Amino acid sequence: MKIPFVAALLFAFAAPSFAADAIKPFRAEYATLRNGDEVGRTTLELADNGDGSWTLCSETRGTSGLARLAGIHIVETSRFRWKDGRPEALAYDYKQEGTFKQRTRHAAFDWQAGSVSVSEGGKDYHYATVPGLIDRQSVTLALASDLVHGAGTFEYPVAVKDRVETMRYVRGAVESRKVPAGEYRAQLMQRDGEPGEDRKRVARSWFAESLGWLPVEIEQTEKKGDTVTLRLVAVR
Repeated sequence: MKIPFVAALLFAFAAPSFAADAIKPFRAEYATLRNGDEVGRTTLELADNGDGSWTLCSETRGTSGLARLAGIHIVETSRFRWKDGRPEALAYDYKQEGTFKQRTRHAAFDWQAGSVSVSEGGKDYHYATVPGLIDRQSVTLALASDLVHGAGTFEYPVAVKDRVETMRYVRGAVESRKVPAGEYRAQLMQRDGEPGEDRKRVARSWFAESLGWLPVEIEQTEKKGDTVTLRLVAVR
C-alpha cells in the first residue's frame, strides 16, 4: 500500500511577523485516512535547533487495515532556515519502510556552491539552486507563512528528485471544516496546475485563521483516484 509523502501541516504563528520567533515549536497529531477510512496516525513536530536552523519532522505509522499489516512507517525530515518570511531548504530526508515497499531519498542544499544533490534508489541527481528554493515538505509551511503575512500570490520553487518544480496555489472559499480536534472556519488553498500538465497529485489544504493559520485538514487525490486525507486530532 502506498501512502504519499506527508506535507508539513501545522505552524503555530504568534503574530503576523517576518521574524522566525513568530513561529513556536509544536507537536501535533493527525488522523490519516485513505478513501475515507482511517489507516494511520501522523505525528508532526517543529523544533528550533538553536543555530539559526529549524527541523520539521513528520512520522506516519499504519494503524489499521493493509497499512498496519504491511507495517507502513514513513519518516520525513526537513532542515531549513527562515529567509524573508519563508523557509529556505538546507537538507531533506524521506524514509518509507514496509513489507512490500522500501524507499529513501536524501537531498543536500549547498547554497555557497549553488547546487542541490539528491540520492534515491541508487541514483544521484544534481541541479542548480534558485532563490527561495524549498523542499516538498515545506510547501504548506510556506503557504501558512504567506497567509499570515497577507500575500496575494502563492508560488514556490520546490526541489523534487531531479529538478526544480514550480508549485502554484490559489485561494478558494472559506469553509467550515469539522475534524477530530473541533470545527473551524478555514481558508481553502488549492494547487493550481499548468495547462496540460500531467501532475501526479491534486492537493488541497484548509487553514484556520483562529488557530494562527494552522492547517486543520489536507487532502491529496492521487492520479489513479485514491484520496489521502489528514485531519487534526490534537496539538501541543
